[in-house]
Amino acid sequence: MEMPELRRAFQDVFGYETKCDRADAIRRRLAYRIQEIEFGGLDKQDEEALKRIADNDPAANGKGMPRSSKKLLPGTRLFREYRGKRYVVTVAPKAGYEFEGRPYRSLSAIATEITGTHWNGKLFFGVK
Repeated sequence: MEMPELRRAFQDVFGYETKCDRADAIRRRLAYRIQEIEFGGLDKQDEEALKRIADNDPAANGKGMPRSSKKLLPGTRLFREYRGKRYVVTVAPKAGYEFEGRPYRSLSAIATEITGTHWNGKLFFGVK
């Protein structure tokens, strides 16, 4: 399905419009929800057990993690598909990023260049 059909299907299944503009994300949410409707979701006991596990695991909920452990290591490659084109950004050895052979100080600058509008770069590349 293309975006218009995905948006209609999302509206039909969830009962509200999605603000998401990523087809892959909408497809995953639809697939999960359709399976949940067909086969049933988690029972209350399982939901509570998963919540307890996540609440006590700093890696699962991000709480209690030092800020430094959330930094991207040099050489890390970030991928984003936007309007049918795949973009790759590499975390530079010194502060900054490299995109299409040019250095950038922030992910936001790269996201703005790709989209033509201001974006939170970490949100755009899914690292926030």
